[in-house]
Amino acid sequence: MKKTKIAFVTPLYLPTQLSGSGTIIKYLAEELNQRGFDCSVITSNAFNTRYWYDPIFGKKIDKKFEIINHVKVYRLKCLQLKSFLALVLVRYFQCVLPKTLLNMLRLFYCGPNLVGLDEVMAREKFDIVYSSPLPAHLNKAVALAVQKIAPRPKLILGACFHDAFSDFHNPILTKFITHYDQIHVFTNEEKKNMIHTFQISGDKFTVIPAFIKLQTKKMNQIRKEIANFKQKYQLENKKIVLFAGSKISPKGIYTLMGAMDKLSCQDPSYILLTIGSSDIPQWKEYVKKNKPAYLIDLGYVTQNQKEIIFGVCDIYCMPSLCESFGLGYLEAWQMMKPVIGADMPITREIIGKAMGGLLVKFGNQKQLMIAILKLTKNSKMGQNGYAAIKTTYNFGKLYPKYKQLFSIA
Repeated sequence: MKKTKIAFVTPLYLPTQLSGSGTIIKYLAEELNQRGFDCSVITSNAFNTRYWYDPIFGKKIDKKFEIINHVKVYRLKCLQLKSFLALVLVRYFQCVLPKTLLNMLRLFYCGPNLVGLDEVMAREKFDIVYSSPLPAHLNKAVALAVQKIAPRPKLILGACFHDAFSDFHNPILTKFITHYDQIHVFTNEEKKNMIHTFQISGDKFTVIPAFIKLQTKKMNQIRKEIANFKQKYQLENKKIVLFAGSKISPKGIYTLMGAMDKLSCQDPSYILLTIGSSDIPQWKEYVKKNKPAYLIDLGYVTQNQKEIIFGVCDIYCMPSLCESFGLGYLEAWQMMKPVIGADMPITREIIGKAMGGLLVKFGNQKQLMIAILKLTKNSKMGQNGYAAIKTTYNFGKLYPKYKQLFSIA
């Protein structure tokens, strides 16, 4: 029987550090591959986003094709001049540019602009193409490329829609989103926001939650690695709060830092562990100026290290304004850790429903402090979150729905 050929088109892929949407692509490609689908990933040859528009200081991956965890990976060059010009014009001349042109340039700026996408799509004759996330320009390129192929593959948009960011409300997105046969969203709130923004039919949407790969390590091994990590960083008998993500204001990191300042003054055993990109000018300046003694910033870590760190922490805190789902909440729950999120409809749908943590008003330092204090003394919500992983947020439970999404009947 012929295998269904699926292409996942995404801005970056392994071995680079993946965002939440990139991690979901990885999980989907690997899990579906194991279940008899023929999965490929089409991505840029960039190691980081800077390479989309800057070949000098950006980093690239030289291999044009390789197989990673049984998934075929095609890497395409970036049309860097186009992205660079769009970046310059948007950043320095937006006040004088016509609105229509500015919207077009903003889409180019979101990159990457892939060279040779049409050729790969036509040659490989995929049955299904899944493109993600918004607002990346490649989603438009995919929609146009598919129109030239006969027979035309089924086209799915993995939205990852962030209602709080203006780039996701670019009216040009509407013009090519209508070319997609289905739109995959993680929550009902995401669906509602997209229908309101783009005025498209609700029939196009399929709501299937994100998921996490269940822990395969034995608990004895995990406990040993956690103990070694705590010993290395002198974290025994500490109250450890974890933040995992980019250190930008919409993620709530500076509200968290303010809360930790006060908590650590009251109780020096409070420690903040942070992982994820630290190459943010505002973050560098903040740390240099304040020199917080309670902070351990590890930057990017490997997947194995990440699992250990989630096991080390007492609370996972991501009081973010800009989550389309929040994969970190699931990673924390898998290790039975309670979570804190910003109080928004999407997080109510995930955290509130599972009773796996607390929600606070975005930017409210006092509420955040109270939530941290409460969860330090109450681990039951972490157990609730773990139950939600077992019953809902794992691929085994969700596979029938994903199988239907990736059917060509």
